[in-house]
Amino acid sequence: MPIFELSSKKHKTGRRPFKASLYELQPPESVVDDVGTKYNKNGITFLEEYASQALDSIKDMSVRVEFIDDERTMILAHGDTGVSDDGLPLFNNATTIGHFTNGYIADITLNGETKRCVCGDGYLDEMAYQPFIQSLETQLSNGNSVDGSIEIYRTDNNDAIVYKKGWLEKGRIPTEYIHSGWDMVINPADTSSTLLELNNSETNKEDKTLNEKELKELIQSTISETNSKNEEFIAKINELNFTISEKDSVIAEKEEKIVELNASIEQLQGALKKLKEDHETYWAERELLEKELVKAKVAEKLGELESTISKFNDEEKAVAKDDIDKLKANLNTCEKKDELNNATAEINSIKSKICMNIVEKQKKADAEARIAEQNSAKENKDNEVIDIFSEIQDKDNEEDTNIF
Repeated sequence: MPIFELSSKKHKTGRRPFKASLYELQPPESVVDDVGTKYNKNGITFLEEYASQALDSIKDMSVRVEFIDDERTMILAHGDTGVSDDGLPLFNNATTIGHFTNGYIADITLNGETKRCVCGDGYLDEMAYQPFIQSLETQLSNGNSVDGSIEIYRTDNNDAIVYKKGWLEKGRIPTEYIHSGWDMVINPADTSSTLLELNNSETNKEDKTLNEKELKELIQSTISETNSKNEEFIAKINELNFTISEKDSVIAEKEEKIVELNASIEQLQGALKKLKEDHETYWAERELLEKELVKAKVAEKLGELESTISKFNDEEKAVAKDDIDKLKANLNTCEKKDELNNATAEINSIKSKICMNIVEKQKKADAEARIAEQNSAKENKDNEVIDIFSEIQDKDNEEDTNIF
């Protein structure tokens, strides 16, 4: 809300002091590549760096309005009527109602938001425009804002206002300019441009004394209230200190527990480390024992193989020589006990192979012997003289000789 101050209704000079915010300054970080990202409705980005150099031009600057009624209480805009032949802006429809006495930069609060603005102090001519100034008082007292709009112009040594990156529709930054006027308007380009205060030119001594008395009473009342609050605050502080003491005791107890737990954790970690080392030793010893066991089993199976094939001569073993050599090689390369599970079966297979070969040879030999015997008998029969007194043999009763 606009700040409104009104002291005495007595006027001697007819000049009403006022304060106004002329325009908002944007933060430097809002500028990207020399172009403003924050700007007013006219596309202008004002920066404090350049505005501070133009503050002197606010002194004696006009305050203008464009009246639209005969009572001169209603306003519209700047009242501009164009530009003269030599480039001077003209405001023939505007009325000058006051002047600024100085300009400065300050942080002000508008609608609960703090803004960095260029501000100015000055006087309004109440003798000439009393109805209008009374209407300003009414608006401000009712909490309504009185908006304004700044006008800027070129400096003496330039043909036009100088912008940081030239004239841009949006985000142009004026770097060299002067303040040429401030108008009260109904449609501002910058909502931060507003009348801040409207005061009386003087305050009588009686009121001033009264204010001092009221101020003293207020101070004494505040001190009394503060003293009464001190006891409450001290009691509260003592209570908080007691609570803190209790909390500190609890914290100390918990810290002691933490120390104990940390010691227990260290013991557990030591025991775990020892267990891990014992585990590694166990597995190393087990692996060594398993290797020795495999060697013993290999020797056992090799002995079993030799015992089995020792019953046969070299000629008989020849039929299974490849199998014997392969089994020996496999046994000698075994590293795990499970690899010996089929060794006995393979030994029996070799034994069976040798035996079957022996039987086959025996059958063949017996068959050959029988054929030779039969051939010999036939030859003898052919050479034999038949004896009528010889024993008659029935061929049907002749028994075959079984070589098995």
